[in-house]
Amino acid sequence: MDMTSIIFNALQPLCWIIPVILILFFITSPWFKGRAGELIVHYRLKLLSAKHYKVLTNVTLPNENGATQIAHLVVSQCGIFVVETINIKGWIFGGADQPIWQQASFNHSSVFKNPLHQNEKHIKTLQYLLGVDETVFHSAVVFVGDCTFKTEMPDNVVKSVSAMIRYINTFKTPLFTEQQLLQWVASIEGASFGPDLCN
Repeated sequence: MDMTSIIFNALQPLCWIIPVILILFFITSPWFKGRAGELIVHYRLKLLSAKHYKVLTNVTLPNENGATQIAHLVVSQCGIFVVETINIKGWIFGGADQPIWQQASFNHSSVFKNPLHQNEKHIKTLQYLLGVDETVFHSAVVFVGDCTFKTEMPDNVVKSVSAMIRYINTFKTPLFTEQQLLQWVASIEGASFGPDLCN
């Protein structure tokens, strides 16, 4: 047996390690965590009545800076809910007016943009597209990771999809007709680079 065969035979049992390392690297990446969080919210939003709510996901709309991507839109007669999804763990520090929020765990700390401020940009884009007043929109942020708020958060920032659905259901007063709702959904779909209609 030559040296190449000996080395190959010695390394063969270790060949499974490389795929496992690559898979672990992939599932712990920020992109995968973010996408997984969005999918969790996507499937839970299906619990909303399709008769009263039209749900759009991954809506990408043109704006003055090129484009803006909105994780989820829930369009109902009681308003248009702009939902930002964040999938992180640890302690969360932030406030409605602070531009930067912080995430901290035992051995790691990072900062991220205030998601409520991001939603404001999404709402401005939707206002321009639909030609409606900002009072029609409701901003909502849902954290789906195992996190704890260490500062007081407003009512529209929640730690579970169930809490977000409860928040959406608190709005009972119709603001516009079903025909307007259908027109707005059609306008958003027509302008988007590819939304997915959930229900």
